[in-house]
Amino acid sequence: MIRKLLPLTLFALAVAAASGCSSTEDTASLPKLRVGTVPWAGWSPLDVAEAKGMFEKEGIDVEVVNFGVGGDSDLTDAIADGSIDCGFYMQGTMLTYAMERDKPVVFLGEVDWSYGGDQIIVRPPVEASIEAVRARKRKVGTYSEAASNLLLLDYYFQDRSRHAGWTLDLSSADIVERPGDDLVASYLAGEDVVSLNADPDSKPQIASGGEVVATSASYPGVLAEGLVANRDRYKQVGPDAYKKLLKGWIRAVDYMYGRNHTRNALNLAHADEVIELVRTGTFLSGDVTGEEVASYLANVRVHGLEKLKSVNLDPREDVLLADYGTKGIQPLRSHIKEVATFVKRIHPTAKDFDLATGIDTGPIDAAIRELEAP
Repeated sequence: MIRKLLPLTLFALAVAAASGCSSTEDTASLPKLRVGTVPWAGWSPLDVAEAKGMFEKEGIDVEVVNFGVGGDSDLTDAIADGSIDCGFYMQGTMLTYAMERDKPVVFLGEVDWSYGGDQIIVRPPVEASIEAVRARKRKVGTYSEAASNLLLLDYYFQDRSRHAGWTLDLSSADIVERPGDDLVASYLAGEDVVSLNADPDSKPQIASGGEVVATSASYPGVLAEGLVANRDRYKQVGPDAYKKLLKGWIRAVDYMYGRNHTRNALNLAHADEVIELVRTGTFLSGDVTGEEVASYLANVRVHGLEKLKSVNLDPREDVLLADYGTKGIQPLRSHIKEVATFVKRIHPTAKDFDLATGIDTGPIDAAIRELEAP
């Protein structure tokens, strides 16, 4: 298995030479899949599966292509145009991209949620800041204007259980997408009085007295993430390769958390090893500490086997995020439909999204059935 951006050391080369073989030779006969990602805790099972040889055990040679910090746009381009075979990313962001640019993508399975890592921060007093936004005297900053991020803001602005006496329509606000440093600076300078940012980038805003009024955990599943591919590339590669990828992913989740975990507490028997693999693999940097990695992992909810089944294999398309208390977890098909509807609301000229051709849960269904077989 090969990792882009991570150099092969001279020591590793020496070991390979001494043994008379190499990892490339070991996997030469296996079908290969190039899988894109960026540094984010939610996709860390990809790195654990790679390090533990779980993909090779499933008969697939996976090249992890980590686009690095700030590589999100390169990753979404590569997924959409098929220059990589697939990638793990925010589903709402990829859906927005596909609908605005008329790109043929297919969603192959939801695998995790941001769960607290994305934060809405308001300069207190909250009501005064909201009124300043409504009057267009101050702005709302966000790290992304993709539909899922704006949907999180919309849910908060309409949520009377969190703020009695007022609501705010997105159309009444000046919402500005800003890169990380600019997002923090514009909030600290008072230009933005509401900010959607992610931990740890949000720490200076909170330290300045900013109030965290809601997070991605406030509306479970609003920032759902999963595996997505260019539709034509998916047909060319074939579903069996993606099934093997997902089996390796699920085995890694089991290794990290245990089968059918519910609260993402790392398996104590593997916790130190997992944290180190995530630190050096997912985040590509020795600058990230083990304590920081543990914090990042706590801000996501990686789906165990049972949740993968309930989310991805439920055929309902009419469950809204707001129905969480009465209808349970939002299925993948419902999530894509709700976000697609929201995309059309905020971008009326965006292309329609066809659920019939844009979602294929066959590979994850097959992966789950094989893993559950006696």
